[in-house]
Amino acid sequence: MRLTLRTLLAYLDDVLEPAETKLIGEKIQESAVAGKLVSLIKLVVRQRRLKAPSVSGPNVGIDPNIVSQYLDSTLPPEQVVDVEKVLLTSDELLAEVASCHQVLALVMGRPMEISEASRDRLYALGPVDQTDRLHVDVPRSPNGSEAVAASVNGRDSVASQPKPAAEIPDYLRQSSWSQRVVPASIVALLILICLGLLVSDTGFLTGISAAKRELTKTDRDSGQKQSVADKQSNEDAKVDDKTIKPDQMIAATPSADLPPSPSIPAVDKPVVDPGLDPAPPADAPPKPMPPVDAPADAVAAAARAKPVGVVDVPANAAAGKEPAPILNAVPVQYISNDGVVLRFDDSQQHWFLLPRRSAIAPNEALIVLEPFEAVLDIDRGGIIATVLGDTAIRVLPPDRATSAGMDIRRGRLILKSSRKDASQSPVISIVVGNDTWRLELLSADTVCTVEIAPRDPVNYEKALGPNWYVGVLRVLSGNVKWTGGDGQSQQVAAESALEIVPQVAEGVRPLPVSSSFTPDWTDAQKRKQSPLRRFSALFEKQFELDQPIEMTLLALIKDSNAKIVELTVHGLALTDAYQAMVQALAECSFEEGRFAARDGLRTWLAREADRGPVLKDILEQHYPTAEAGAVYSMLWGFRQEDATNRAVSLELVSWLRSNHVEIRELAYYWITHLSGRKWEFRATDVFARRESAVRKIEAHIASAGALVKPTEKEAK
Repeated sequence: MRLTLRTLLAYLDDVLEPAETKLIGEKIQESAVAGKLVSLIKLVVRQRRLKAPSVSGPNVGIDPNIVSQYLDSTLPPEQVVDVEKVLLTSDELLAEVASCHQVLALVMGRPMEISEASRDRLYALGPVDQTDRLHVDVPRSPNGSEAVAASVNGRDSVASQPKPAAEIPDYLRQSSWSQRVVPASIVALLILICLGLLVSDTGFLTGISAAKRELTKTDRDSGQKQSVADKQSNEDAKVDDKTIKPDQMIAATPSADLPPSPSIPAVDKPVVDPGLDPAPPADAPPKPMPPVDAPADAVAAAARAKPVGVVDVPANAAAGKEPAPILNAVPVQYISNDGVVLRFDDSQQHWFLLPRRSAIAPNEALIVLEPFEAVLDIDRGGIIATVLGDTAIRVLPPDRATSAGMDIRRGRLILKSSRKDASQSPVISIVVGNDTWRLELLSADTVCTVEIAPRDPVNYEKALGPNWYVGVLRVLSGNVKWTGGDGQSQQVAAESALEIVPQVAEGVRPLPVSSSFTPDWTDAQKRKQSPLRRFSALFEKQFELDQPIEMTLLALIKDSNAKIVELTVHGLALTDAYQAMVQALAECSFEEGRFAARDGLRTWLAREADRGPVLKDILEQHYPTAEAGAVYSMLWGFRQEDATNRAVSLELVSWLRSNHVEIRELAYYWITHLSGRKWEFRATDVFARRESAVRKIEAHIASAGALVKPTEKEAK
């Protein structure tokens, strides 16, 4: 039995046979897509304030006759797919069909109860005479000929006549213009009469005048009290100023040339119900990047993430001057003509395809899938940002020092200044984790790159904390000004590079170094010749504009093309879909997809310490306890000194004999990584060849004592 939407409805309403119910239940447990769809059906059926589908007009949805055939399982198979596609795009239609199926299951599952009196009365009527039957006259045809009379039993000439179209009941029809306007006019007239009576009443106007005089008197008294308090505070300030030393006055007065020093809040915000939170203000801290998994996982991940933002204290605030106004958000436009870019919809808590040449709002999260790239126009051509594939960013709102910004979770950007007026240097903020910098492109021909890569864990169940990333700023032409959160600035000239490190403590900052090296991804022509670019057109065809991306990616895990599977799992890693990555690790038929799932899970696991128990629970849903523990240990990884440990070496070799190919691949990955050499082992070989290679590794450990021969100090 196929796992379709109609089958899920029958399963939920308990109308299947026991064997079929058990089979569908197992398939739902195995498929994350089916589990999410079951949750969605239960959610929309119970959801309040869902508007009813239209019964007429252009937005009528699906014809009721087609829906009835779909529920009765009499619809042709080629039409079932189209119907289910429409139902999955509309919560209203899905709730309507699911509710109808539930009602039909309740009604059809019970025998009809007919009273004995009704049965006897119907039998007593006997056959009806032909002359007593009701006849209905068919309307005249357009050419004026008489219509043919048709009998109710339908066995006469009615079969040759077209059936009249079903009419909509009066209570479902839209009311006419007069029926809508007349009641509103009566209400408006009554309101005007009431207002006229109030205005004509002299006592009412007198009361308003008295209230105004009372408010004026209150304001005057409070103003006098405030002026006396201000005068007293000024006198106190003069006395205090006399006791301040000159050097203290210099230190307390900010310099107009120095930029304001932003501070980074690290306060966890409470997470409200997804889809109900209002839009944040212009300079509110950006939200954490949400995962693609079920809403419960999204809320849990958002609760663990700390918001990153900048709260600027203007330099003139201490002197009693008015703070500098916040700059308006500059327009950010997605101007690419091809590629796949994803945007996160906060209201629906899903990732969707971003339409080409569309505007991007502040605080909007974007993902550029590999092997595509996206070109963003910032501030009407002030900065052209090329966002390469395998990149996750968030467009930040302006603050008092910058007009826009990029919160980079991972990936690569090429920034180019295209402002004609060289005197106006564009400034944007660069945020990575809890660290914030300001990047100013000083010359009109400046081209620079920013690359952020997450680090892999190396210690068992120890998250990386603030040092979770490595980064580099490269200046290809022109020069830039790089300012940290502490206000320290550095100028980076052309053909130079600057390491981007977390600002966890005060200390020596990295200095720019001369570097003429330019990665291949900075060359547009070399990017076009990338091997994965050959599959871009095929991969792009898999996405639809109005479909949640997670459904598409989960379906592509089992695609027959190895490169499409690899690109799919890379996309799941960008969206932090850890459940789907575990599924890909356990079920992918191609090693490319399994390797991508391994790397994605390790990156996700290293960010926060409390992700370990979550991953362990998910692994135990796919593997027995012992094998789930082996995968869990190898995803955390090993240190280089573990290579000299005999127990660790033998444990890794034992995992080479696992029945799961992905466990054998993980074990061999760490054996080669720790030993620094290749072995004649392939996880997908037949058992005899694998066993021969395993015995050679065991012989090496027996002679050397471990994968790497320990030193005399380590041996002791």
